[in-house]
Amino acid sequence: MPVKIILHLCSKHGSDSRYYDLDPAYKVIKIGIDIGVENFSPSPNIKVHGIIMNPVCTKFSMVSGVPRTKEDLDEGMFLVKECLRIKDECEALGGLKFWVMENPGAGMLHKRIGKPKHKYHPWMYGSPWTKSTSLWGDFSMPEPTVKNRADTVLREGIYIRPRDTMPSLAILHKSAVKFMPEYDWCADDIHNDSDLRSLCSDGFAKQLYLHNQ
Repeated sequence: MPVKIILHLCSKHGSDSRYYDLDPAYKVIKIGIDIGVENFSPSPNIKVHGIIMNPVCTKFSMVSGVPRTKEDLDEGMFLVKECLRIKDECEALGGLKFWVMENPGAGMLHKRIGKPKHKYHPWMYGSPWTKSTSLWGDFSMPEPTVKNRADTVLREGIYIRPRDTMPSLAILHKSAVKFMPEYDWCADDIHNDSDLRSLCSDGFAKQLYLHNQ
């Protein structure tokens, strides 16, 4: 059987698409800053099976609790619109089975594209930290593998703020990666705090793969 093509748009480390990448039945095409989604269109000779989108979220984030300006949101929408253009082009070519767009749950993207289809925290899929994450698209959302937050097994060495009971990925220093063996494969490419904080929950990435074949 021919391999199934997965597009990973605005990809940096590929943590969201990792389990597709590990499966020889799939080929993951990562489109990152070196190419730019604005410069990419799917080949009419290739049927894309699935699309994972991670448009940069900086312009949609809150700044010290203050909402971004209209100009910020307009600028942030550039990559979002390019991702959705590619999705539309893949749908027109036929064969697209699923697509999903990810952005932080505390961000402002919903102001432009509507309420997310789903939200989750990494701890719900076995990654023992919090980070509210919003998802839009047409895909099968996997059920959490951890039902109760109290059942989360914490790891020594990962910083927890005094007012919290669990680490928050959104405030962790890049050095925390040494306590996250599931990211050993990309640890050498974690150059700053933003690199660490952008990583998809490994448990969620696996479940997304299993539920969207």
